[in-house]
Amino acid sequence: MRLLVRLTLVGLVALVAIGFLLNRTSPTNPEVRSSVVSVGQCVESGTSLVIDFGSNSDSSLIQKCVSNYSGTSWNLFAAAGLEVSGTEQYPVGFVCRINGYPTESAEKCTSTPGATTGSWAFFISNAGKWEYSPVGSAGHRTKCGTAEGWRFLSPTEGLTTPPRVKPIIHSCEK
Repeated sequence: MRLLVRLTLVGLVALVAIGFLLNRTSPTNPEVRSSVVSVGQCVESGTSLVIDFGSNSDSSLIQKCVSNYSGTSWNLFAAAGLEVSGTEQYPVGFVCRINGYPTESAEKCTSTPGATTGSWAFFISNAGKWEYSPVGSAGHRTKCGTAEGWRFLSPTEGLTTPPRVKPIIHSCEK
């Protein structure tokens, strides 16, 4: 009887492992199919990603067009070739650092950043304007023809201060 229980458990573990390998998507991994990334916002197909490091940074604005992608806004960073990290408290979904900004010496990213250090704000395009997103990056699914924007807000800026460039929107229907 014990042998039967062990064999059943081994079989279940193997099935779970095979299922994980066959399903190559997860909240932290981009879709398997290859995304096509270009510099600048999309004008024909894809989702635009705009990164504004804020008024206190010397970093240049990043604008990417990611085509052939379907997934969460969190995974859009990886599809666009950008690095994103959450906090120790919220490792997926709460954006603490994009492409190394803010630096680790400025923000440890152990928990949600306080009002004295600044933080990233997430925006979604709507009718050619930025709107503060009511949903976090792990819970939002990208849509072709839209733009997603991130702006690092210093403590003196309002939470809804959008990226400094307008979003470009387009139709993906052919």
